[in-house]
Amino acid sequence: MHTPSRVSLLTLAAFACATAFAASMSGTLLMYPDGHNMNDMPASAVAMGVPMVLETTDSVQKVDAWYGANAPKSCARTTASDGIKYACPGGSIMIYPHGGKTQIALVPAMPSVMGGR
Repeated sequence: MHTPSRVSLLTLAAFACATAFAASMSGTLLMYPDGHNMNDMPASAVAMGVPMVLETTDSVQKVDAWYGANAPKSCARTTASDGIKYACPGGSIMIYPHGGKTQIALVPAMPSVMGGR
């Protein structure tokens, strides 16, 4: 009979915590359809609170226009000299030029662990 190793149990516990964390998040971050996932991880990782960077050959203006048309109305758009940010209930989407391409950073919001007091 096979008994689980400590590593297996720790992995299972970490997965359970990540799943509980994902369930506690409100909102989601849209992924640009022509963006290449630079982290080589599943898109579901963002729902678990893991930041992700996408890259595309599309211009910053084109990516910004797509998010402007598709992001929830609750997202607030701001600009800076180095890029554009959409602050959404589910986190932030940052669009900026990098190495002749455009990168899109998806940074999920952190849930309140103190109960919001």
